[in-house]
Amino acid sequence: MVEIKNLTKKYGSVTVLDNFELSLQDNSKNVLMGDSGRGKTTLLRIISGLEKADEGTIRIDGNMAYMFQEPRLLPWKSTLDNVKAFLPKEHHALAEKYLSLVGLGDALKKHPSELSGGMAQRVAFARFLAYADASDAKLLLLDEPFSALDTNTARAMIELLISASENRILLLVTHDPHQAEAIGDRIINI
Repeated sequence: MVEIKNLTKKYGSVTVLDNFELSLQDNSKNVLMGDSGRGKTTLLRIISGLEKADEGTIRIDGNMAYMFQEPRLLPWKSTLDNVKAFLPKEHHALAEKYLSLVGLGDALKKHPSELSGGMAQRVAFARFLAYADASDAKLLLLDEPFSALDTNTARAMIELLISASENRILLLVTHDPHQAEAIGDRIINI
């Protein structure tokens, strides 16, 4: 379960989140939607601990995994090593498993400069899934994870995400109403 109460975040004189409240139930699939600048990414960053709220409380039961909007791949590492980079050694086998599942089993030795934007995003998604698996994450946070993908590839990744989020709480940001419908049991407009 995730409980957010009276959350406020300001950047100077601009209030992005004002007394925001949200409760996420176990095993729920939640999608955040809204115009740019409304605080969706800020909310994910606060939940994950990357930013501090000015006021309010957050209670989270269990570990979490976070996928950023941009791939954030290490340019000097191969695709395989980018996925392994954040995994404990005993879980390195998950890297190949998830790269194969996202359709990049034949790109293990390629470096980020050799990948298209969609391929880089799938490497980041494989890294996210492998980390979630290795850490037994109970909360999955994703910020526009499929924005660089074509429709068919996005559909396949959505199916993979739905499967991977079984018995977990999912909180995903998207501007795509079709993705929101396909993923979310609950759509939250912010």
